[in-house]
Amino acid sequence: MALRILALAAAAAADWAAPKQYSVSVLLELPYIDLVEPIEVYYDEAQELQRMDYWHGADTYVFNATAGENSTSHQIVPTSKDGATSAATCFSMTGEAPLASVFPSLAKFTKADGTKQIRGVEVDAFELVQPEFDPASGMIGNYSFYVRHDDGATPVSFEFLGHNTITGGHVDEWAFVYSAYAPGPQKAELFTAPWAKMTCAELETDDDDGPTVADDHFLGTTPLDDLALLHADGGDGRNDAFRSYADKYGKTRGADRFSLFHRARRYVNAVNRKHLSYTLETNHLADWTAEEKRALRGRKHTPAGFSTKATRSHEAADVGDLGEIDWRNEGAVTKVKDQGSCGSCWSYGTTGAIEGQHFLKHGALVELSQQNLMDCSWPQGNNACDGGLDSNAYDWMLEVNGGKVAAAEPYGGYKNADGACHAADGFHAKITGYVNVTGLPAFNDALANVGPLSISIDATPEDFYYYKSGFYYSDDCKGGVDDLDHTVLAVGVKVHGDQRYTIVKNSWSTHWGDAGYVYISQKNNCCGVATAATYPTIA
Repeated sequence: MALRILALAAAAAADWAAPKQYSVSVLLELPYIDLVEPIEVYYDEAQELQRMDYWHGADTYVFNATAGENSTSHQIVPTSKDGATSAATCFSMTGEAPLASVFPSLAKFTKADGTKQIRGVEVDAFELVQPEFDPASGMIGNYSFYVRHDDGATPVSFEFLGHNTITGGHVDEWAFVYSAYAPGPQKAELFTAPWAKMTCAELETDDDDGPTVADDHFLGTTPLDDLALLHADGGDGRNDAFRSYADKYGKTRGADRFSLFHRARRYVNAVNRKHLSYTLETNHLADWTAEEKRALRGRKHTPAGFSTKATRSHEAADVGDLGEIDWRNEGAVTKVKDQGSCGSCWSYGTTGAIEGQHFLKHGALVELSQQNLMDCSWPQGNNACDGGLDSNAYDWMLEVNGGKVAAAEPYGGYKNADGACHAADGFHAKITGYVNVTGLPAFNDALANVGPLSISIDATPEDFYYYKSGFYYSDDCKGGVDDLDHTVLAVGVKVHGDQRYTIVKNSWSTHWGDAGYVYISQKNNCCGVATAATYPTIA
């Protein structure tokens, strides 16, 4: 479909041109995910150089567009060698790096009649409107560029609002908000000072036996890539990025999925530039809606004071430092699975804990049926794909099914849907009761001395969906009983520096996280790993 530009009434041709030399402060606002990324930009086409400082100088990138083999760009970012402290480190990249302005080309924009009030300023508006998805430009929605009316030169903001093709609702939104704009040549030392006195090295990778800690600081993209894909004329890049993603994960290439993917991509890249103790990636969830992602969190809400029918509570023994634990190395953990789009996480935590206990008592690791628990534990309060609790699943086994749950193969495969409860021949694991584990001392003791634990966590933070590797800690990941919304399996503890991290097996496939696992900090009971754990006792 040819690009269609809807001109506003009595509109005139755009008459503002992006400068070829300038400095400017930018706030990249991503309202849907409540993230504001500060950027300082120094741009000089005459010198063929561009510098971008992120997060108040924590990350600095200097790009060199000079043609030839001697063209070298640099990045200075904080890295940690001891897991406790960080130091600025320089990395170099050989080869031409085409510059990307933070201002759009207005060649296809239309200047609106009159003025508007934007962010408290009277502005002239330049707009490019694409109401339907255009595969050539990779665009759907409205681009708006605003310049101060009083001088006709100072940029105020560059904003985008994308649309859902079916409902008309918004699926994407971002804004560049400009300040401290200064057009003109840039001093040469601005492009050399950050790295001139540093030794710049090639990137190295980490191969320790803990979670994958990627020292690939560009993570497959550079800030220039992000800039180019934001502009209206960045259609080829947007299409290529989504095509590569869709091919990798077997995705449908619809307009709404396209927009959701690019929204997630910007978020992932912005968070990764913070250089936290963990990294994110645009995984198979990157084109999911908020509602689709929410459906994965299938633990039913329980208020403070909620109680179960557990046989007893686990009491921690005073055994001192428990060190590292990993039940995967003992053969007590089955392969990572995929719950699909069904809110059946609670059944995976339950079966994982039973599988581990059965192995440790009888020496046989048998994959058990999540579908059996989903189909049959409705009377105890579970709702199959619409959520449940591990305690309700144990209760069904004990109260109705003689303490038993079927093995996966004889019961039938996982359906990613509600199914009909039925009896199954063949092997069944049998429990005699279950135990509640509350608080970090009891949690660490049970994990070390009993085996894998079914645990429930807060999985609502946006970055949790896109976790790739490293040691996860977020103040936004809460630990109260009423915060818990996703059930997983704790399989061990990794010690890193002076911190303990719970090794957690998720059920979002091996495409998520570190081959399906995440390492969650025990600091402040992050995500509630020790709030409501359970394990069964085995016959």
